[in-house]
Amino acid sequence: MITIGTAGHIDHGKSSVVKALTSIDPDRLPEEKERGMTIDLGFAWFALPSGEKIGLVDVPGHQHFVRNVIPGLTGIDAVMLIVAADDGWMPQTEEHLQIIDLLGISRGLVVLNKVDLADEDWRQLVMADIAGHLAGTSLEKAPIIEFSAKNGHGLTALKDAIGSLVNEIGQDDTGKPRLPIDRVFTIKGAGTVITGTLHHGTLAVGDEVTVLPGGLKAQVRGVESYKEHLGQVRPGSRVALNLSGVKKEQLQRGDVIVRRGAETPLSRYLDAELRLLPRLKQPLKSGTELTLFFETAELPARVIPLAGKELSAAAGPVLVQLRLPQEVAGFIGERFVLRRSSPVDTIGGGKILDPAAERYQLKTADDRIARLTARQALTLDSLVLTELEKARFQRRTGFLEASAYSTNTIAGALDAMAKHGDIVIRGEWLVDAAFWKSSRQSLLEHLAAEHKAQPLKQGLSLAEASARLKLPAELFTALTAELTKEGLISRTEETLALSTHRPQLSGGQTEMEKRIVGAIEHNPAAPPTRTELLQSVAGASPVLRYMLEQRKIIELPDGILLTAAQYTTLRQKVIDLLKEKGQLSIQDMSSLTGFSRKYSIPFLTRLDQEGLTRRQDNIRVPARKLA
Repeated sequence: MITIGTAGHIDHGKSSVVKALTSIDPDRLPEEKERGMTIDLGFAWFALPSGEKIGLVDVPGHQHFVRNVIPGLTGIDAVMLIVAADDGWMPQTEEHLQIIDLLGISRGLVVLNKVDLADEDWRQLVMADIAGHLAGTSLEKAPIIEFSAKNGHGLTALKDAIGSLVNEIGQDDTGKPRLPIDRVFTIKGAGTVITGTLHHGTLAVGDEVTVLPGGLKAQVRGVESYKEHLGQVRPGSRVALNLSGVKKEQLQRGDVIVRRGAETPLSRYLDAELRLLPRLKQPLKSGTELTLFFETAELPARVIPLAGKELSAAAGPVLVQLRLPQEVAGFIGERFVLRRSSPVDTIGGGKILDPAAERYQLKTADDRIARLTARQALTLDSLVLTELEKARFQRRTGFLEASAYSTNTIAGALDAMAKHGDIVIRGEWLVDAAFWKSSRQSLLEHLAAEHKAQPLKQGLSLAEASARLKLPAELFTALTAELTKEGLISRTEETLALSTHRPQLSGGQTEMEKRIVGAIEHNPAAPPTRTELLQSVAGASPVLRYMLEQRKIIELPDGILLTAAQYTTLRQKVIDLLKEKGQLSIQDMSSLTGFSRKYSIPFLTRLDQEGLTRRQDNIRVPARKLA
């Protein structure tokens, strides 16, 4: 299924051509009937002899309603540019062609309508003029079909030409259904109904969907396409969805329907490639507010050039940021058009390169320009590399959701790029290869600096190292595991160190170590706490920390300190008594060690923490079989 849009000057017979093809009058509004002109979008369809259904979107030709033209032309598969043979090329024909060109619509045909009102010589002149206007545009190779909506002349040739277009066009099903809303209404007994042209995937009755940018949740109650109720509809079709869970007042033209769980990012900033039309004689200053049209949305946007302070049509395609008053759900590669309000005309358009951009800042201009330049071709590899360059790391789930590539295609590209070392994959995380390399180096440098500043310290705590690198927990774990496996770092419990690091006391510090041991052993029945020791032995802090990390000193709960020899001896005494009696009381502990209750309880608590003993009422019993 494909959808074709009409374009052309007012009164050149766009609606008449549609009616001749379909027997459907696309002018649906009473005002359109009364005035004999199309004001808003009209819709019709017909079937080719092959059975292929063709949807037609009829757009208004009057200059006052050009704002309704763009939603009709956005997202179509091909276009019919209609020119009246008696009038020839006109101002709105030219503006519509410019919009078609800006939207990148490269498939289409020209219908030379009303040939019954012009003789052969005049028609040949008009066709030559049309060819001249098409030269250098996206419709340069479009065929010109002579037609008369009044008497049907050329109808078969027109349908054959449309059939040829169908053979050239294929709507890919990437599994990412996207339906920009162009109409919202209610039907008695059914409720809320929206219409639009479906892209990139299928939708079916029962599907749960999200309405962006508002995030409203809804369910597809019914699907209709070309007046036929269906269970499922394919991309490229004109679609009416009956939605449950939302009200008509909550929806508007410009909203986008996507499948639940496949929401695209929202942003007020769109980085884009912009081409200004030659009609723009004066440069466009940075910050100029224009009207932005993309998909079926229309909203104000300030245009910020990423290089320089103004934009000129002579400069060719340029990189800009479009700043919006509200968040939108853009799409990578989506075409847009910019118009100004005074004087009212179309001045340019282009394609969205990054629909989830951050606010532009001059200090990062060079990096941003390089990144956007690299992705202008919109190849999958370039999108992967530039997306990770910007974000540094992202989860694999939902990666490049706002692109026209399928999930399977993206997954295959990611695996291939990781195999070649272009990116790094760790679990569910995708990482920019350069960033991963710098993160590895950064951790090594942090450890080296820590060892230099604190040579007696065992290393850097996991928590502090993680805070310095600012990585997600899973990535930090993967990075430390990788460096450990390579033998570059070592891990002792919750501490990281370079594998080459060996804490070692100097001569003076060895004397301090002896003083600390002496202070602890001075009164075995009443060993000091950490605080008491630091108060009694000046300057002991770094050496004490070293001795604790090297397990030369054991710290009990409440900060009580014992030498490793003291602790090992007392621990063995407890084990021997437990083997003999099967239990241990506080009184037994005092008799065994000379400790008062103040020291016995912390010692026993430490044994509980080791899993050697467990408390049972007021006694300790073995927590496991004692060797």
